[in-house]
Amino acid sequence: MTEPNCSFCDIRQFEERLIAEVDGFYVIATLGQITDGGYVLLFPVEHTPCMGALPNEKAEVSDRLIAKIAFAIVAEYRTKLPFGSLMPITLFEHGIVGQTVKHAHLHFIPTVLDLTPRIRGDFPDSVVKELQWAGQLEVSYRNNPRPYLYWVTGKAEDVAERVCWNPPAPLQYLRVIVAEALGRPERANWRTMDPELDKRLWSETVRLLRPYF
Repeated sequence: MTEPNCSFCDIRQFEERLIAEVDGFYVIATLGQITDGGYVLLFPVEHTPCMGALPNEKAEVSDRLIAKIAFAIVAEYRTKLPFGSLMPITLFEHGIVGQTVKHAHLHFIPTVLDLTPRIRGDFPDSVVKELQWAGQLEVSYRNNPRPYLYWVTGKAEDVAERVCWNPPAPLQYLRVIVAEALGRPERANWRTMDPELDKRLWSETVRLLRPYF
């Protein structure tokens, strides 16, 4: 199923940035490379409001692809990542809040950031939960669909996977706090980032990561 006017439902909108189409998902280099390359998105081909809304079989596929994408990013960007981390990347998703494209998409950033203190501070009235097992996000969302922020941070000692339910997050909120944490606030909004620099970075990302798929 596709949705009219959805840029992620129309492959022509991102064909240049396509890294792979595999098992009902796309992997693409995102517009607005906050880091110097290696910033990618994973999203289902079928129009879906958020990753939490994926059916069980699709969620299992996405879990396998997450591991594959993480491996590819680490292999190509290892010199820029902390040594010894179990998953030395940061993942996040705007789950029906803060989305500029209203089609589920999971962000992969090739750096380790602890976003939890900032999110707790910005949304003190929203519940933050650490997820304890694979698929818990989908089960929780299926039982009670509501907006959320989702993020995963890999560290040497653990991999923390968290969700914040019902936050009043503005557009591109997680991108903004990542850009600020990295000292690059000018790259927060993908619509206004320097287009020449951005194209150079996402083109390199496609070239380096495509062979892994």
